[in-house]
Amino acid sequence: MASPIRLADIVEDALIRVYVEAHREFGPDERAWLPGQVREYELRLDAARMDPEAAVA
Repeated sequence: MASPIRLADIVEDALIRVYVEAHREFGPDERAWLPGQVREYELRLDAARMDPEAAVA
């Protein structure tokens, strides 16, 4: 029997997707990111926490 999907699982998936996309876009080394890129990444993470299904789309 499959376990039900929990909100935490959906949020975690959205955060992982944001992480992967940001590292593809800005580069693998977060220390080399510009301040604007860091801010954009943080905003994307916040958005994924508030509305995980929109971040996945």
